[in-house]
Amino acid sequence: MPKRVKATEAPNVSAITCPELLGQLIKAKRTGMKLKLRDCAALCGVGVNTLSRLERGNPNTTLAAAFSVLQGLGIQLTVKSDTSTEEWV
Repeated sequence: MPKRVKATEAPNVSAITCPELLGQLIKAKRTGMKLKLRDCAALCGVGVNTLSRLERGNPNTTLAAAFSVLQGLGIQLTVKSDTSTEEWV
């Protein structure tokens, strides 16, 4: 009998501030959709190792791969402007 995909919880944060949190979000979405790693990788057009590295928060994964996975899973990346009025130095 094949292994079942066990859903994991999404990180309880208001902003994704590091690769690890992005990985947790991606894994939570994938497992919530009951997708195995290899099936999700195929759906997103990336390799299994690439998806696994993303889910583990490996910072050396390409931005292109991250966007492919986000798009494949229906996760929209939104940019929120900092309300600070200080100029960059």
